[in-house]
Amino acid sequence: METTQPHRQVEDATAPSAGGSPDPDGKAWLGKRIPFRVTLIPTAINAGIQRHAGEGFTMRTRLLLSLLGLLFTTVVSAMEIYVATDGNDAWSGALAAPNADRSDGPFATLQRAQQAARRWKSSGPVHVLVRGGTYFLTHPLQFEPEDSGTRARPVLYSAYPGERPVLSGGRLIKGWKQGPNGLWQAQLDEVRSGDWYFQQLFVNGTRRLRARAPNAGYYRIAGFLPGEPIQNAKPYARDRFVFHPGELEPWEPLNDVSIVLMHSWETSIHRIAGIDTDRNIVQFTAPMKEWWSLGLWEEAQRYYVENALALLDQPGEWHLNRTTGLLSYMPLPGEQMDSVEVIAPVLTELVRINGNPDQSKFVEHLTLRGLTFHHADWVLAQEGNSSTQAAVEVPAAVTADGARHCAIEACEVAHIGTYGIWLRRGCKDSRIQQNRLFDLGAGGIRVGEARMSETDETESSRILVDNNHIYDGGHVYPAGVGIWVAQSSENRIAHNDIHDMRYSGISIGWNWGLEPNRTHHNLVEFNHVHNLVHGELSDAGLIYCLGVSPGSVIRNNIFHDIWPYSTPNFGWGIYLDGRCGEYTVENNLVYNTCSGGVMYNNGGHGHVIRNNIFALSANHALWPYFGKPECSFERNIVLLTQGELLIPHVQHTLDERLAADDPLGTWDHNLYWHTSNPHQLRFLRYTWDQWQALGLDPHSRIADPQFIDPAVHDFTLHPDSPALELGFQPPDLTGVGLYGDPAWAGEARHADCAHIPLPPPPAPPAPLLLNDDFEGTPVDGSPAEATLSGVGDGADIRISNQRAATGEQSLMIVDSPDATPAWEPHFYYVPRLREGIVRQSFQVWFDRNAEFFTEWRDTGTYPRNIGPSLHFTGDGRISAAGRELTGVPPESWITVAIEAALGKQTEPTFTLTIRTEDGKVRAFPRLPISGEDFRELHWLGFSSTGTKESVFYVDNLKWEVIPGADEQQAVPSEN
Repeated sequence: METTQPHRQVEDATAPSAGGSPDPDGKAWLGKRIPFRVTLIPTAINAGIQRHAGEGFTMRTRLLLSLLGLLFTTVVSAMEIYVATDGNDAWSGALAAPNADRSDGPFATLQRAQQAARRWKSSGPVHVLVRGGTYFLTHPLQFEPEDSGTRARPVLYSAYPGERPVLSGGRLIKGWKQGPNGLWQAQLDEVRSGDWYFQQLFVNGTRRLRARAPNAGYYRIAGFLPGEPIQNAKPYARDRFVFHPGELEPWEPLNDVSIVLMHSWETSIHRIAGIDTDRNIVQFTAPMKEWWSLGLWEEAQRYYVENALALLDQPGEWHLNRTTGLLSYMPLPGEQMDSVEVIAPVLTELVRINGNPDQSKFVEHLTLRGLTFHHADWVLAQEGNSSTQAAVEVPAAVTADGARHCAIEACEVAHIGTYGIWLRRGCKDSRIQQNRLFDLGAGGIRVGEARMSETDETESSRILVDNNHIYDGGHVYPAGVGIWVAQSSENRIAHNDIHDMRYSGISIGWNWGLEPNRTHHNLVEFNHVHNLVHGELSDAGLIYCLGVSPGSVIRNNIFHDIWPYSTPNFGWGIYLDGRCGEYTVENNLVYNTCSGGVMYNNGGHGHVIRNNIFALSANHALWPYFGKPECSFERNIVLLTQGELLIPHVQHTLDERLAADDPLGTWDHNLYWHTSNPHQLRFLRYTWDQWQALGLDPHSRIADPQFIDPAVHDFTLHPDSPALELGFQPPDLTGVGLYGDPAWAGEARHADCAHIPLPPPPAPPAPLLLNDDFEGTPVDGSPAEATLSGVGDGADIRISNQRAATGEQSLMIVDSPDATPAWEPHFYYVPRLREGIVRQSFQVWFDRNAEFFTEWRDTGTYPRNIGPSLHFTGDGRISAAGRELTGVPPESWITVAIEAALGKQTEPTFTLTIRTEDGKVRAFPRLPISGEDFRELHWLGFSSTGTKESVFYVDNLKWEVIPGADEQQAVPSEN
């Protein structure tokens, strides 16, 4: 098995062996674990070692004794400070419990213990032990550089052995009274006075939902209003939309009511400025700030509304009135007012480690161990909230800047509205190890920043994120990620179990292009990432990576079960997005995915993808990229039970490389198998023989890999598997996931994470056959089924009643000298036709400044994918295939018909017929098609290419399949 050691090891941690044996303490001595832990070393031991080192010992023994002496001299007894809920800050803190006469005992607060630790830490290690119970914090626990320890005198804050201290940022809600309609109500004066407001509520240790509608699922936007055109977005208003009657009302106080919009891979939360029930329009307090528009991915966009008292209609829901301070709660069956524990958060942050790396001030050698951090809120700004991706603008409950040689271990972070733990800026050589993070408003753990640090010192790097259980996230910000690492290098992400997040499990990198970044030499290994998204968001990955990342490795992980929302229907196992490059992806098991096992299409380059198992995907298995520098795909097993091997979009980059006679990268020694139809595996448009003739997979095979039982996800290979003959080495996955104490290691295995049977692949989209006289669309509306581009800067495409060939309306296309590029504006349709004889017909009127063309296209590389193409100029000239065909009178209605056959064996020609208003007909048979790769019809459009103010009109646009023999019938494409 080939392995890669891509980076320097994180200080205070060693990587496991190739077999994945974990190092529970994250420490090693000369590469071998010390089999004991020393807590108190008499100085005589060290003295004895030094004394005998010169008495006849061999050089090897002397070296060993010297090293032991060095170890022993760095370990001394710790000063112990105690904190307890029944303590007193006036006491010494030196006792674990109050003495008999209660004259001395533990401190009552961590802040008082912190003062003592600062005073005593110069004398030796300090250990603050926190007794069990709940400590309600009034301010975040803050550690400054003066709280630092040293390597010889570290500072430790930990739970008292066998006990569970809870540091809560919340407050108990009492004084409940019976209200109307079965509600419980509590009057909160601090809310009414403006001193307190909260957006989460926890009852008996469980999150409760704010009153919302609909109670499950979503409403759908009814329509959009005009707005400024923005590149890559639709020209819709970004601060309002049209709702269906009855969904929204002008509730009071309206500013506390929120609209939550779902946008493919993100959400946005909006305060409401007004609701017009006459026109059914809702207005936000500020426009959405992200680059996309409303309705970008689907016109009937999903949304829900929350925090209006009128919506409080389900047990477990609650509402807080900011103006009156009245908290209302509808109890669940069995809850009793006199015994229930209700907590609302007061703080938005629980712990802050306040180094300042920009001023070279650090918090060092500080460890938090065994502590439980609960109840932190989230804040909604007046202008609302949104992020580009991964809830990147959301803070964390536990945040560190300038933390060095620090650790957060065996802690719990839960019941919060944000991310859990964030080592943000200038953190180095630190550990986040064996923590439990759940019931999260966003994601789990973050390392680094979205913006690239200016210096090495301010970059967070060499962080160990190991053996953490992260689950049940995204309650407020569904795009929160289990583990997010950006602009940060030489980290090790290992042995984590991540599940039940609403977006990606692990996200590495934050660059969509080739620009310089600091994300490199990261190691992701032995993680178990599974059961994600649950149909809430889209375009996610069990692991998702961005940017050029030399030396980074993803190995020996198990990734499975990702089920996105249907639009777009993307949920990948390993998702290498955004010009991502130079990853080594090896020895991973990926199965039960929606979209497929691995995606590296968006400019992916320099990847080495080898010795992986990609199995059981619903739609497709692979989405590679044939770009430069080339990628390699070797010794992988790809098993399908349904769907296609390669997503059709791949054809475009492959065609580009073939046209340029460029190398395609290394594809070899792979094993492919489709259980339902193995001999009909399609390699894009190619048969297996044609694929190999391209130089791809020369030694690969199509054969059953002989897994023991893939139906129950046993991917052990039979000894006679043909994969072994191809050089595949079964990856060692025995150490994947949590490790250590059996109760801890088994915790994730006992979670309710059932495997979901593969849903059937979506049916190929039906072919689009059009017959539009534009009479059924309102004036100024957009043509049905068409995609518009380039509207704005004086250019326009809309239904008009100014001119028509028949009836009263047509489609008007207005061009402007300010419209750029030259082909704007344009509009197009997606017919999805693969075979048969297709006839397009339309009528067109154009002024004397117009220049435009209509064209058919296949998928693939332009201009190789061009089919029939017809060009018009304002003086009446019509040309095709590079030559002028005829002239027609401008500013009159011309009837045009184009006819061509689709399919692989057809002659690359088309027929054109022109009829003018005076009834004259001119026919042009067998005009050549210039695009050598044109076979199918996937794009049919009109583009205005003039440089002056001009207009042309299109009416009675139609295309159809000419009836005839079966072989002439158009069939739907899978694109």
